[in-house]
Amino acid sequence: MLRKKNSPKIKKLFNEKNKDIVAVFKALSDVNRYHIFCILMHEPNCSVSEIAEILGISLPLTSQHIKILTLNNLLQKEREGKKIIPKLEKSNPLVKAIIKILQQTSK
Repeated sequence: MLRKKNSPKIKKLFNEKNKDIVAVFKALSDVNRYHIFCILMHEPNCSVSEIAEILGISLPLTSQHIKILTLNNLLQKEREGKKIIPKLEKSNPLVKAIIKILQQTSK
């Protein structure tokens, strides 16, 4: 049972970082964005058009999903000539944690 004196301690657990985590969960809650993340885990050099083909969705829709993942600091985009190659943002500790979890669940 929660006691009144413990309430402030629990409230301290909520901070700005929680907003980032919630945003990441929201971004990955869409099945296509989750699949894009997984594709890039296994095939890090897939172009946007290749991802669209794998998922069977349009190029504009794929680009929109990649934009959302990029805005949430899960991906970065690299240009190779005319191609855009999305890459996992491995400098983000949340991305590293997600990769670790997904690798453990796929065993």
